[in-house]
Amino acid sequence: MALSNIEKHYNKHPEDLRLQRRHGIVEFETTMHHLRRFLQPDSFVLDIGAGTGRYSSALMAEGYRVKAVELVRRNIEVFLKREPSADVVQGDARSMPFLPDHAADVTLLLGPLYHLIGDEEKLKALREAKRVTKPGGLIFVAYLMNEYSILSYCFDEERIGRLMDEGFVDETFHVRTPEGELYDYVRLEDIDRLDQASQLERVTIFSPDGAADYMRTRLNHMSEETFARFIDYQKCISERPDLIGAGSHVVDVVRVPAEQND
Repeated sequence: MALSNIEKHYNKHPEDLRLQRRHGIVEFETTMHHLRRFLQPDSFVLDIGAGTGRYSSALMAEGYRVKAVELVRRNIEVFLKREPSADVVQGDARSMPFLPDHAADVTLLLGPLYHLIGDEEKLKALREAKRVTKPGGLIFVAYLMNEYSILSYCFDEERIGRLMDEGFVDETFHVRTPEGELYDYVRLEDIDRLDQASQLERVTIFSPDGAADYMRTRLNHMSEETFARFIDYQKCISERPDLIGAGSHVVDVVRVPAEQND
């Protein structure tokens, strides 16, 4: 993974600002809704790929013990400026030797797999998250969805023909991400395959944003009351099988087996 590409991206597109915009607020509030379903009062949370600490800060404010791991130095600086008492360390989701086995009740991977290209790299992060999570514990794994990329960046920007001709999109309209790119995109069957390979059992899977990324302009023009209802709507429909995968992200909630085999 090209660290310089990731650093350039997050220097240009600050993650702390994205989650404060209305489409990002939908994603954040829906994800927090599902986290609260599963967290216990004494839960210890590992936030791997914590970005600028938006989720870590929110969970700390609610009384949870949180340790954050983040790759990009700028993100850590922003995080610590806002939350000086945070426990955050620089590290790579694929290898975290500074973390002991079976440490966390709940582990968050709400960003690293966006940037890990191909199954092999994603599996490194999943297996490392599995190692540092207690048997029976949960991992929240976020993915970028193929159809959002196809619709927003390929069709809407009139690039589909060239990208198919050059082999970056296959005949089934699945993105083929070359090594060195910043983002990778998946479909539900890809996530199923990764769960099977990493021997993780799905508890639920939800769409944190649904149509929000497609509706940015409309969201920005909604009244506060209507926007609040939109968030309630997304929370309500976020696990519907007929809608999962249509948004820009999904979060796969998986359980570490009580007896680990690898």
